[in-house]
Amino acid sequence: MLTFPTLLFGQTEHLVQPNTADPLSGAPNNFHYIYTNQNTTQKNKLFLFFPGTGAVPFLYREILKHAANLGYHSIGLTYPNNDAINQICLTTTDTTCHSRARLEVFDGIDRHSDVNVDVNNCIERRTLMLLKYLNTTYPAENWGQYYSGNQIEWEKVIVSGHSQGGGHAGIISKIKQVDRVVMFAAMDWITLLNRNADWITWNGQTADNKYYGFTHQNDEAVDFNKIQTTWANYGMNSFGSLILVDTTSTPYNNSHQLYTLLAPANDPTKFHNSVVVDLHTPMNNSLPIFAPVWTYMIEGNAVLNSINKTLSTYNIFIYPNPTSASIHLKGTESFHLYYKIFSIQGQLIMDDKLDMSNIDLTSLGKGIYILQLNQENNVKTFKLIKE
Repeated sequence: MLTFPTLLFGQTEHLVQPNTADPLSGAPNNFHYIYTNQNTTQKNKLFLFFPGTGAVPFLYREILKHAANLGYHSIGLTYPNNDAINQICLTTTDTTCHSRARLEVFDGIDRHSDVNVDVNNCIERRTLMLLKYLNTTYPAENWGQYYSGNQIEWEKVIVSGHSQGGGHAGIISKIKQVDRVVMFAAMDWITLLNRNADWITWNGQTADNKYYGFTHQNDEAVDFNKIQTTWANYGMNSFGSLILVDTTSTPYNNSHQLYTLLAPANDPTKFHNSVVVDLHTPMNNSLPIFAPVWTYMIEGNAVLNSINKTLSTYNIFIYPNPTSASIHLKGTESFHLYYKIFSIQGQLIMDDKLDMSNIDLTSLGKGIYILQLNQENNVKTFKLIKE
């Protein structure tokens, strides 16, 4: 039985082969990569990531670990992805070619003559059986919350993927109500008709405001103009125009359409991979430069940008600010408040109930943070400086 749990600075890594989670599973049998961080406040949501054509989860560990550090259960799924669906449908005028192929990969029901995925190896069963295996093997990690019986609780799942994997995330969101859709350099295009595949414009189960896309303007595999058409057909134009993340800070004008011009790491020609593949993602001091982009796409900006008028009408102060150890809050005595502290990139750092109007910040490094006070739906935010 090949599984390897590893502890990395509070983060747990599991490597599980598909036929370990499910003896009926066949090829491909590369490891699923699974991460949690039980030292972080748990979001009780699953970040489910699908690699691109022929790729394996090992190549996407940075974003998987990043999601876990944000408090999500994180899975990089091995699934049948050797056949490029856009290549299969390259010479067709059949607008259903892509959707039939993708749905077969999802549920294993035969729909397409050029796809050979059965029910024992499809995305849906591989995900379900992996969740069951993880829940049985690591019960303290609470994987059981993501399925009921033989049904995945899709409303608790953020579906994500790169290239072909992003397309699978997209079509799943059309037939299942998911928590969010995070797509990297992904589109389905019918070249002979110069249009998207049919499923992109389906009136699906997931709301338009749940879709986020990120690409490189010079992507050698995905045309920049066509992906903008794709994003428009998802309905993403309603949530802001195209934003260059290199010159805009989070939350990127609240847009759901993001792109970069940064040079890829290690190989200057790998624009397609640079937005999420470990080897080609630009790094700064061993940290992905796009980490704030990933955080924003996974978590959005609604919490940080919500300032409720009720709490704002009260004279609530924090002091000392800047601080080297702790802060005191004045004017909160009549409230039962919870607080959250975010990094300037939007990552949740602390989350707890306010006790005696004091917050101990000795565990925080020096820097600028966002303090958020919450009372049910009432919110107030402060800029906080730790010296």
